[in-house]
Amino acid sequence: MNRKMKKIYWVSCILIAILIVGITLIAFQPSNKIRNLNVNNVSHFSSLEEIEKYVNESKIEGQDYYRGGEMQTFATGVVAPANMKGAESADSSGAGASDYSQTNIQVEGVDEADIVKNDGKYLYLVTNGKISILEAYPAEEMKILSTINTSNYISNIFVNGDNLIAYSNSYEYIQTADCPQPLNDEKIATAGVGGIVAPDYYPRPCGYSKDITNVYVYDISNRNEPELKYNVSIDGNYVDSRMIGDYVYTITTKYINTYYGVDLPVYRINEDLITTQPSDVQYFDEPDQDHVFTSVSALNLKKGDFSREVFLTGYSGIIYVSENNIYLTNTKWVSAKYSLDTFVNEVALPLLPEEKDSEVNEIMASKYFPSWQKREAISNLIYSYSSSLEDNDKSEFDKNFEKLIEDYQIKINRESQKTEIHKISINKDEINYEGAGEVLGTLVNQFSMDEYKDEFRIATTTGDVWNGQSLNHLFVLDKNLDVIGSVEDMAKGERIYSVRFMGERAYIVTFKKVDPLFVIDLSDGSNPRILGELKITGFSDYLHPYDETHIIGVGKEAQGGGENFAWYQGVKISLFDVSDVANPKEVAKIVIGDRGTQSAALYDHKAFLFDKEKNLLVLPIDLAEINESKKQYPGSDPNSIYGEQVWQGAYVLNIDLDEISVRGKITHRNENDKTCYDNWVGSKYCYFDGTSNIRRSLFMDNVLYTISDSHVQAHDLTTVTEISDIKLPKQEQIVYDGYTYAEGGSGVASATMVK
Repeated sequence: MNRKMKKIYWVSCILIAILIVGITLIAFQPSNKIRNLNVNNVSHFSSLEEIEKYVNESKIEGQDYYRGGEMQTFATGVVAPANMKGAESADSSGAGASDYSQTNIQVEGVDEADIVKNDGKYLYLVTNGKISILEAYPAEEMKILSTINTSNYISNIFVNGDNLIAYSNSYEYIQTADCPQPLNDEKIATAGVGGIVAPDYYPRPCGYSKDITNVYVYDISNRNEPELKYNVSIDGNYVDSRMIGDYVYTITTKYINTYYGVDLPVYRINEDLITTQPSDVQYFDEPDQDHVFTSVSALNLKKGDFSREVFLTGYSGIIYVSENNIYLTNTKWVSAKYSLDTFVNEVALPLLPEEKDSEVNEIMASKYFPSWQKREAISNLIYSYSSSLEDNDKSEFDKNFEKLIEDYQIKINRESQKTEIHKISINKDEINYEGAGEVLGTLVNQFSMDEYKDEFRIATTTGDVWNGQSLNHLFVLDKNLDVIGSVEDMAKGERIYSVRFMGERAYIVTFKKVDPLFVIDLSDGSNPRILGELKITGFSDYLHPYDETHIIGVGKEAQGGGENFAWYQGVKISLFDVSDVANPKEVAKIVIGDRGTQSAALYDHKAFLFDKEKNLLVLPIDLAEINESKKQYPGSDPNSIYGEQVWQGAYVLNIDLDEISVRGKITHRNENDKTCYDNWVGSKYCYFDGTSNIRRSLFMDNVLYTISDSHVQAHDLTTVTEISDIKLPKQEQIVYDGYTYAEGGSGVASATMVK
C-alpha cells in the first residue's frame, strides 16, 4: 500500500469512528458542560391533552437516535453509624437484648426498607414472599410466632414500634375501548392467501398492564396475631423508600403510555380512591426522552394520614435521602445534533478552507436529513478534500485533522452522559419541589451522593473505559443545586467502583488494573482538592467507616492480565488507614476464595454486618475454588481461570487495626438440599436451588443470627458454635403439566419435574 493509499485508509477509519460516535448518543441538548436548571417556579399542566403533547414532542426530538447500537426511545436509571445499633429492645417487658444490630443504612436517622428487621427480641423476615415474625431472644427458645401471607409477593419491610410496613408490586390489566375484534378461524386460515395479508392479521394489543406499588401497614402489638390496619396502593413501579421518625416516604414511577392516552396516577387507601388532576402534575420545561410520573408520598404511621405530590421527570433510578430532602436522579445522553454541531464548529470549519464553508453550511441547513446523514456528508467532504491534496499539504492537513478529531472525541466522551438531579424537600407530610441541577457523568450507586450542611456532593464517571477515554469527577453543589466546586478528570481510563463521604472528606475508589483510593478534602466546598492517593491491586465495591481514620473496603483482588486490565480474583476485604491523608495505607487485608467467588455485600450494603466493639465483620460468601484437575476455561494467563462453586454461607471475621482473620464459617446447606439428575453425557449433575443461601446476618448481645429463605440459625458470637435452628415456611408450589412452580413470586418461576 503506497503512502497516499495509507493516508486515504487512515482518514476513512477516522471518519467511520466519527460516525459510530455520532449514532451511539441519545437525545439530550445541553447548553454547556454543567448547569443549574434554574427552576424557581415549577409549572403545572392544565389538561391531559397538554401533557400528551408535551411528552410526545420530547420523544419526537430524539426518536431516531441510537445508544449502544440499539434503537432507543427511553433512557435507562451524614454517615450512619456502623449497622445502626439499638440501645434497647422494642419489647415493653424489657426482656430483649441490651445490644443488637439493625439494618446497615447510609444516613443516620433515615431507615431503609429491607428483608430483615430486628428490635432486640423479635425478628421480622421476608422469605419466599411471606413475612415471618420470630421470637428470637433468648436464642435457645427461638420460635416462629406468626406468618403473614398476602395475595402479592412481599419484597421488603419497615418496623416502627408496633407497626410493620410491607411493600409488594402487583399488576393490573387495562382493557382499551377500541380493542379490535379477534380473528376467527376462517380469517386466520385464509390470511396471506394469494399474497394478500389481512390488515388486521396482527392486531395491536387490546390493552396494557400497569404496575401498582402496594403498601400494607400491620398492627403487630400482638406478634402472634398481626392485623392489617390499612393498605395503600400507588400507581407506578416501586423505586425506593425511606422511614424518618413516624413517616414512611415512597418513591414510584409510572410510565406514560401516550399510545392509549395519558393515564394519571391514582391512589387508594383501603377502598378510598384519590385521583390526580392535570393541574396536580408539577414539571419544568426540560426535554427528556423518558418522561414518567414520579410520585413522592408520605404516610403518617401514627394517624394513617397520606399525602403525595406528582412530578413529571426523567426515569428515577438512584436516589439519595437525607432527613430533610429527597434527591432524585436520572441519566441523560447528549444528542446527535449536539455532537454534530460540535464536530462542525470544532473540526470541520477550522480544518477546511473558507471556500468550503458554504458547502458545510448548505448541508447543515438541510431540513430533510437527520444529524447522522449530515455528519456523513460533511465527513465525505473532508475525505474528498484530503484526497485532492498532495505530499506535504496532505500530510499537514491529515495531521491537523488527527489532532482536532482527538480533541473532539475527548470532549464528546466527557459530555456524552449527564446526571440530572431533582431536589424535593420533606418535612413530615409536607413535600415541596425545590429545584433541579445537572452534572457531567453517571453514578455507580446511592453512595455516590451525600448532603452535608447546605451542600450536596456527587461523584460521577464520564466516557468509556474500554476506549481509554473515561474520567472521574466530584462536584459540590449549593442548596440551589448550582455547582460551586469540583475535582475533575481523575484516573483517566478507569471508572468509579465505590464512594464514601465522611463529613468533610470523600473517599473514592476507581479501577482498571490497580485500585487507586483517592482521599478528597471537602472542608471548603468551593475548592475541593485531592489530599492523597493509594494504588494497590484489586478494588473495593463498597466502603464502610471503621472509625474516623480507618475505612473498610470490600471488593475483589485482581492479578495478571495485560497492560491495561487485570483478572478479578477472590473477594478481598481491606482496612485502610487514612490518618495521614497524604499517604493512605492498606494496613490489613484478607482474600477469600479464588476467581468466581462472590458476595452479596459487593452490591447490597444491607448484607454487610460490622461492629467495631465486637471486632466483628460478617459477609455472605459464595465460595469458588480452583480444582486443578478440572480447570474451567483454561487460558494463557493462569489468573483467568474460574474456580468451581464449592460452598455458600457466612464468613465470620475478626477485624481490628492489626489483622483481619476468620473467626468461623456458617452454612445452611446440607446434602438433602441438593437436586441431582443424569445429564445428556450420562454423568450426574447436582445443584442447590438457592433457598439455603445466607442473605443476611445480625446479632443480639452475644448471639449471631444468619438468615436464608429456608432457615434462621443462632450461633455463639465468640465460638461460632450453633445454638438453635428454625426452619422457615416454604414457598407454596402448584403442579401444572408435570412440573412444579413457585406460586406468586417475582414473576420468574423455576420448574423441576414431579417424580
